Amino acid sequence: MKKIHFLVLIISLSNWANAQVIDNNLQGYYLAKSDSNMYSFFEFDGNGKVNIVGLGNGDYFTKGDSLFIYPDKSIFKFKIKNNTLIGASNWVENETWIKKDTVVANNRKDAVLAKKKAGLLHEYYTLSNNKSSLELILDDNAVNAKKEKISKLCNEGLSKACMDYFGMMLIEDQGMAAILNPGKNAKPKPLNPQIVALGNKIIAQGEPEGYTLLGSYYYMLGKKEKAIEQWNIGVQKGSQKSAMALIQIEME
Repeated sequence: MKKIHFLVLIISLSNWANAQVIDNNLQGYYLAKSDSNMYSFFEFDGNGKVNIVGLGNGDYFTKGDSLFIYPDKSIFKFKIKNNTLIGASNWVENETWIKKDTVVANNRKDAVLAKKKAGLLHEYYTLSNNKSSLELILDDNAVNAKKEKISKLCNEGLSKACMDYFGMMLIEDQGMAAILNPGKNAKPKPLNPQIVALGNKIIAQGEPEGYTLLGSYYYMLGKKEKAIEQWNIGVQKGSQKSAMALIQIEME
């Protein structure tokens, strides 16, 4: 009888451990079941990047049978059931996506590095969900603590954390008014080498949005030609946001 109880315990612990596995090896093309779904498809590269409706790439990780996607600042949550994704959060709730036979390139080259990235993104998720934005605004200690943790994740190789940290540095350097209206930044402060270095660090991590961020920074400083140069490179590297920035410049 003791052996049976021990066996049941081992099986339970094994199931629990499997349910906690964090990874980003989900790969393939998932098509929305409904034609009215605003997110018609998700295309996962097996290495932590997902093409969202062809409008840009997001980051993702899985934890057991749960999937978490960062399209940008928001987050999408899903349950994975066989070859089906079931939405479980705002914007995707109760919607369904089914895996199709469409060929999708698998970009997973280094499983160890990929799993590390998934773990870092999970840490980022945990950090981001600890306190609301309003609570952070009202608590200077919490703001500073979060900034330190975001910096740590950035230094450990999480480009999404680096992009957040870039935004924090930009606000401190130029002010919120300049962020909201970069084209009307009448008195920009001198170029900050630390911000440029961080942008280049993001690029070195393989994140094309680093060009988008650097371009936005140069544009904020009134260096329009330099900004366009960065955005053009971003477009060449596959950044939809850089393309949108160039379109906005043309429309001004």
